[in-house]
Amino acid sequence: MTTSRSCTLPISFEGSAGWGDAIAIVPWRLYEAYGDVGVLERTYPAMRRWLAHVSEVAERFRHHARTGPTQPHERYLWDAGFHWGEWLEPGGQWSPMDDHGIVATAYYAWTARLMAQVATVLGDADAAAEHAALAERVTDAWRTEYWRDGRLTHESQANYVRALTLGLVPDADRAAAASRLVELVHEADDHLGTGFLTTPWLLPTLADAGHADLAHRVLGQRDYPGWLIMPERGATTVWENWDGVDPEGIASASLSHYSKGGVIDFFHSHIAGLRRLEPGWTRFAVAPVPGGGITWAEASFDSPQGRIAVRWEADGDVLRAEVTVPEGSVAEVMLPGAQPVELDPGRHVVNSGAMVDPGTSPA
Repeated sequence: MTTSRSCTLPISFEGSAGWGDAIAIVPWRLYEAYGDVGVLERTYPAMRRWLAHVSEVAERFRHHARTGPTQPHERYLWDAGFHWGEWLEPGGQWSPMDDHGIVATAYYAWTARLMAQVATVLGDADAAAEHAALAERVTDAWRTEYWRDGRLTHESQANYVRALTLGLVPDADRAAAASRLVELVHEADDHLGTGFLTTPWLLPTLADAGHADLAHRVLGQRDYPGWLIMPERGATTVWENWDGVDPEGIASASLSHYSKGGVIDFFHSHIAGLRRLEPGWTRFAVAPVPGGGITWAEASFDSPQGRIAVRWEADGDVLRAEVTVPEGSVAEVMLPGAQPVELDPGRHVVNSGAMVDPGTSPA
């Protein structure tokens, strides 16, 4: 059985995947950070309108390059309309006429899944089930179209990072997908190959797949493409282009942009090791991932419960961490080579062998 999809959706700058999906992503992130249900209540109607728009475009229109009968799964492919796609991949070529369906459909599935979570928090069980079912159908369509024999049909660092981060890769294939991502990074001489949408996720994806050493190596590259080329060429802000100022000093695009700066999340979540486990940081983890010659790190966060702080320092094979847990929160400390330790409110010292003086202030 086939359904009909048109190729006549006009190209316009409204509604790009990733950018437009911020209507669901941003409120959910705010809720995760602050535990404020109100932000979800206020934005949920707009989220629903956005998802309805995406669903209509996916069902009614197909990318102009597609030929032949429309297959049943295509009604859940978001491949028509204007998309920035993985904007500004190193050395990449972009056109508004390109098929960015592998990117857009991934966001379609993610937004539907986020909205199922939002509806659950808001107590709308019927809508939660509806959105969750849609997310599964879109995920199945993405796999049908873009996943073949344990690999992507369109291979790139960005596409593997997105697929792994957004849960699109079948569980049985995740290890193989992570290994293929590592191969692609090695093929790039241990340099990144991501653009706007997946750069913040690259290093956490590598580290969480057991390749923290490679994540730190990518982070430390001082030539193109990489973060440290920016200060090497005199930058005091983060560029839009990886090559925002070329070797001759010629600038291109914005020299103060957000995307590449998303790497700061890796500093917080993996280098310092602060990771939220429950909305509002009522439960959080301290799980540093040392590497790259880094021997100490510290970070703090003013959560709704109060200030959370961590400082760790490596001394030989021992990692010593000082952790501050505010009232209303519980911390799970997971240091390399040690059993997890749960901490109640207070200031604590923990090392990679055992906790030291629990509940007391560090000397």
